[in-house]
Amino acid sequence: MNAISAPYEIFTKLCDKYQPDELFEGEIFWKELGLNSRHQEKLSKLINDNWLDKELMRLEKFDARFLTAKDLDYPAKLHDLAKPPIGLYVKGNANISLPSVAIVGTRKCSDYARTTATNLARALALQGITVISGGARGIDTAGHRGCLAENGVTISVFGTGIDKVYPQENRDLFMRILDRGALISEFPMGIGGEAWHFPQRNRIIVGMASRVVVAESPEGGGAMLTARTALELGRETWSIPGRITDDVSKGTNKLLGEGARVLTSVNEFIEEIAGNKQFTFDFDESPQPTTKQAPELTDNEKIIYSLLQRQGGRLADELVNESGLDFMDIQEALMNLEAEGLIINSSGRYSATA
Repeated sequence: MNAISAPYEIFTKLCDKYQPDELFEGEIFWKELGLNSRHQEKLSKLINDNWLDKELMRLEKFDARFLTAKDLDYPAKLHDLAKPPIGLYVKGNANISLPSVAIVGTRKCSDYARTTATNLARALALQGITVISGGARGIDTAGHRGCLAENGVTISVFGTGIDKVYPQENRDLFMRILDRGALISEFPMGIGGEAWHFPQRNRIIVGMASRVVVAESPEGGGAMLTARTALELGRETWSIPGRITDDVSKGTNKLLGEGARVLTSVNEFIEEIAGNKQFTFDFDESPQPTTKQAPELTDNEKIIYSLLQRQGGRLADELVNESGLDFMDIQEALMNLEAEGLIINSSGRYSATA
């Protein structure tokens, strides 16, 4: 048995052999799962502390529910994963098994990608197609907001417990999602975010989706892992191309050579996936950055911003050599420019967003 899929496979077999109450007697788990003494001790402590009853009370108080892999409401497409979640915590009344498109991408996205992801989600909502994403900053947020703008159904898959708000600035967004969709997680109530949680979360996004669209991602971005999971799973995967000089687009551009389909028109995408040849969405297919009052820059910031506008993907050390400024002045300028949304930092390499 594949070690990755073992817990899921064992769980489904145990459900066929035992009643739910019997599964939590301890010895069945320990024997079937082959737990070592340390894990047995932890599991025993949870059982003796009535963790299950407390968790059920937390679910009831939070007005949420728990679906096991054997429940009829459990999304059937998740069974395609090599490691399906044994169960899902769900808050919200949306049907989480309807046809859907996942919109994923980098947190530190360009205005172009943010606008495109928003418009794509709006168009999907108008066709009654559910939008799935991860609730993170950047592309995820744009996808959720675009869908909600057209009163569509959107689902956010958390890398924390569903009672944890992460990131904090999306608290209001998650409340709006509950009106039209659902919040989902495989992590127990009260669990915070850890780095390894988010790749785990991403596989659920892929598993639930009928199609996956990567709006923008650097080569080392988490969205690239999500896209490759989708390609391996056989999910139809689309990539929105970006400028070849921008680090933030190198991943999405690379995906086009790895089997992803190119998405260059929202209307054409909708026509293909929904079969609606009459669909025309009245927005600019080449959206421009949002107009806002330009911030006042210091002389150092103007020098750095000018260098990054000419060619992105520079390291701080390279900017020191090119600008003649001190390293500390460079760091301060980069920090301020990033805070203003004028540049992005991709694995230590900086590029202008516009």
